[in-house]
Amino acid sequence: MYYLIEHNRISKETQCTPFRDYADAQSEGLQKEQQYFLSHRHEMEVVVFEANSIDDLKRTHSRYFVNDKSVDNTASTLLAVGLVGLAIYLLHKK
Repeated sequence: MYYLIEHNRISKETQCTPFRDYADAQSEGLQKEQQYFLSHRHEMEVVVFEANSIDDLKRTHSRYFVNDKSVDNTASTLLAVGLVGLAIYLLHKK
């Protein structure tokens, strides 16, 4: 299955449209990119992914589904907090 993702980088909202055919998904994606470009909506990101299921896509590309309540981002959040803590520690160690 192919999934056309329209992601707003500012609001973090994502629209996901499934396609059975890659050419159809790619064609629709190119039309969306042109539409967003011409309307100066540069905050929009348009991508096409292949995945076995929407759940697999949400697991592998969770950043597109931040506002989706069915996605557990706890591990990603803990990792980010840990990396920030490590960076602060290393900066103060100098």
